[in-house]
Amino acid sequence: MTDKFGLRRDTLLWLLGIAFVFGLGANAVQEIRHRALRYPNLVAADGEEARALKQTADSIMALRVAKANEPVRINSAEAADFARLDGIGEVLSARIVAYREQHGPFRSVDELDNVSGIGPKRLEAIRARCVVDSI
Repeated sequence: MTDKFGLRRDTLLWLLGIAFVFGLGANAVQEIRHRALRYPNLVAADGEEARALKQTADSIMALRVAKANEPVRINSAEAADFARLDGIGEVLSARIVAYREQHGPFRSVDELDNVSGIGPKRLEAIRARCVVDSI
């Protein structure tokens, strides 16, 4: 059976299949180029560029680790800073900030024991990571 262009049915299906595969390939190439432009660090790098990218990633990770382990200055810290401490969540960190605003700056780390929810065990767990700063 032929169509009005003189092509057989199987030839027409074969040509449509090739066009479909070619279209998928073209879309894939466009997507790869788009990602390379949007996310240039995801493109494979070699040599000196790869070493520079690795150094940058290592430096960023080192900064994050240092930030996570730096002491919390209890008189100027925000609730998010207190939440970095072990055993202190969002609610308890908000209580610490509210206590400080109501009673004034802490004179020692031991005063954290006065905050509802912080007992002797929790205070001992966070003591090493807390410092009193003057405001």
